[in-house]
Amino acid sequence: MRLSSLLNLGLLAVGAAASLPTLRRRRQWEQSNQHTCIVLDYDDALAVCTRTAMPLDEFLCEAKRHGATHLALPELTLNRLMQQGRVAPAIPVEPPPSSPLGQWVYLTSTEEKLLDHLAREFAARLPGSQAHRLASPQSLNHSVILALSGDLPTLAEIGLGFEADAAAQAVLAGLEVVPRPVAYAWPEDHLIERTLIQVAGLGAEMVAFDGDMILGHEMHLDTTVRCLERLGLTFAYFSETRHQKGDWFVAKRLAPKGQVILAHYFTPAAMTPEDYHSAAHHWGMLAHARGIRLCYVNVFRRLHATEPLECLTYLDHIRANLKAFDGKTRPPLLQSPSRGELALTGLASAGAVSLAARQTLRLSEPLALALTTAAAASAAALPYLDRPRGALEASYPPSYAPKLLALAGAAAAPLAADDPFTGAAVHTAVASTLAALTTGQDYQLRVEEYRSLNADLFLPLAGVLARDLADPRLKTLALAMLGLGWYAAGKFNPDLLGSLDRDLPAGHTHHLSAAQRLVGDVLIALGPRPGRKWAGLGLAGLAAAGVFRRSGRGDLAFAASCLSAIGSAMLLAAFRRPERPLAETLPTVGKSWAWGGALALVLLALGRALRR
Repeated sequence: MRLSSLLNLGLLAVGAAASLPTLRRRRQWEQSNQHTCIVLDYDDALAVCTRTAMPLDEFLCEAKRHGATHLALPELTLNRLMQQGRVAPAIPVEPPPSSPLGQWVYLTSTEEKLLDHLAREFAARLPGSQAHRLASPQSLNHSVILALSGDLPTLAEIGLGFEADAAAQAVLAGLEVVPRPVAYAWPEDHLIERTLIQVAGLGAEMVAFDGDMILGHEMHLDTTVRCLERLGLTFAYFSETRHQKGDWFVAKRLAPKGQVILAHYFTPAAMTPEDYHSAAHHWGMLAHARGIRLCYVNVFRRLHATEPLECLTYLDHIRANLKAFDGKTRPPLLQSPSRGELALTGLASAGAVSLAARQTLRLSEPLALALTTAAAASAAALPYLDRPRGALEASYPPSYAPKLLALAGAAAAPLAADDPFTGAAVHTAVASTLAALTTGQDYQLRVEEYRSLNADLFLPLAGVLARDLADPRLKTLALAMLGLGWYAAGKFNPDLLGSLDRDLPAGHTHHLSAAQRLVGDVLIALGPRPGRKWAGLGLAGLAAAGVFRRSGRGDLAFAASCLSAIGSAMLLAAFRRPERPLAETLPTVGKSWAWGGALALVLLALGRALRR
């Protein structure tokens, strides 16, 4: 074996060994991250109670018994209260005095305590509104009138705190409260602070902001973050839907302090093809494979809905699919690898890149040794160059080095070996370093994510074309077509392998026939997802390519090499999803490698027999 190859294999071994402490920390964190919350929507609870004539406190107790752990409590606004009919505009009997803000707004309600709360909130939040109570005339049936100065649509969008009575009902039923502050125009610092202090005053530990924007976005987002930090509130990060502007910045700042929980909810469009059976299986998949720990549950009301209290059965099904997650303690912080650990772990990527370049470009030994030295020096230096380049990056530290090292290893490993035995060693080393490089609180909570831009699929295929096609014209045409394919794939999906590696919910809906269920099982077993079940193609393809090459069948060798590159890429893609526990990834990859390795041995034995 050439000296450069030995050095590169040594770099791979050093990188794999350096990744072990990080992977050990990750495994311990995954074993402790075992608590999942089932959050019931407050408006859904009111709707069920209205249709079943069941008192709210009784329904909340039933929801708790069937698996709910939290109740999401919306913040009060005039818009919400008027929509509910609890507050209504009123016309005064006598002409109103002139208003300093143009006009007076009069609101009436039969809930005196509610209007007292609104008067206090407006006085504290908007003193210019001159909020005050008026004596009500007999014609209004003893209702109470609140007078406000200003524009009603502007006043109606502002968050006005939370109903303590509703929070108390949830607590008495055994549920914890998840407040939902609203966002509105010009959220000044003192308004944000008041809202979040009220959130903490409810005894809440988590906050899930309402709507498509975080309170304080964008010019006052630092105030939101500081308040969440000071009050110790955990931020519900809806990373799967990414529907809230400003959420990444909040999560980036709070993740190192352990104040982020991965959350999910089904949008109305996502609920359309589901019923409560399939949705419960989907929740289980999200918890096991996507790291979701806060399930924000909206009940089925129209489509696939039989009767209101069926939501309790839905909660039962969700709890059954989350039964593995019954821990009550918050997991400790998962530290990212230090710069020194990253530098050593990245040496595996340097070894893979050097091997791939030597195999693909057929470099001479001096050039191969020079490339090995340069790659090792670059990989070791890169983590120390990953520093903030301004005030923004100082507040939101970048994580470029781990991503670049991981991408280099993933793109090079499929080309770094020409036989199954070397391939197994290379892929094992690179897979372990990929899992280590994408480990840390930011990566586990999907604040930072590996970004492939499809390079880890198209670069190996380009290497196979450059190495195995002898005709220069055909090679140029094939590379040009592959480049167009890469460009088109990036427009359609910037991470094809990541999409293929996503798990499927392990269940069928109740209304499918036996034949449909059988077809569905076959499609799940033989379909492309999850891609890691085809990892064995990497080893089998390497063996087949070698056999065909030695027998003079260059066309079949080329096809086998392409298949091997795709299988290897699918294998490595499985290890750069940090939100999925290693215990979920390794069994599928192990089974695939078992049949892939067995097939490779059969092909090698057949090749030797044919040569005789």
